[in-house]
Amino acid sequence: MKNSNKTFLLIHGAWEGAWSWEETSAYLEKNGHTVNAIDLPGHGDDTTPTSEINMALYSNRVKEELTKTEGQVILVGHSFGGFVISQVAEEMPEKIEKLVFVASAMPYEGKTAVEIFEEDEGSEFLENLIFSEDKSTATMSRETILNVIFGGATEAQIDAVLPKLVLQSTTPFFEKVITTDENFGNVPKAYIETTLDRVITLKAQRHGQKMLGIEESVTLEYGHVPLETAPKKLADALHKAGVSGNKVLA
Repeated sequence: MKNSNKTFLLIHGAWEGAWSWEETSAYLEKNGHTVNAIDLPGHGDDTTPTSEINMALYSNRVKEELTKTEGQVILVGHSFGGFVISQVAEEMPEKIEKLVFVASAMPYEGKTAVEIFEEDEGSEFLENLIFSEDKSTATMSRETILNVIFGGATEAQIDAVLPKLVLQSTTPFFEKVITTDENFGNVPKAYIETTLDRVITLKAQRHGQKMLGIEESVTLEYGHVPLETAPKKLADALHKAGVSGNKVLA
């Protein structure tokens, strides 16, 4: 296929790090793509204090990586990463060939991520978070991680993941990402749906797509974290989205 080798920049969701993309990245690279996954501040190997984290810090880290990358990228965001890549697309649209949202909350009508989750009546996410006394950070129980977040993962996978999860700042969840038609609106977009998702329901995923006018989607019959539970299928979906141009996917 002509021009089928793309550059992917992969952005993880809350609590996680670049490590969560490891297997998906390997499959994408087998398809001939250049792949880069980075740690957001305070995640993975990045030691930024949790108290300093906000949306601007997250988006600036991604923009820093875009500046170092030659040409345009396919910018992929998983879960809360959907908010991060939307902010980046508003500020650096010229560097992005396409946005791909994976089981993502997305900003529309000036709503924060918390508001998006609150409106998703089927979501089991917010009710299962364990907040610090001042609500500035959040964690989750092993049971929540196994059953709600990493639906479909094995006990062994959860045991491997747990030590890598970080304390999550809640500040970005309460920050608005304001987008414009001129910048964010002009960047091509695709969405990878997760039908068994208990964090953001399929109904909410499809409502978000409708609100943003996204007509290109791939459906995966998995839970919220296909990065861990179905990395090959996710890589195939990303490949499909990446090489499709702006065509509607079947």
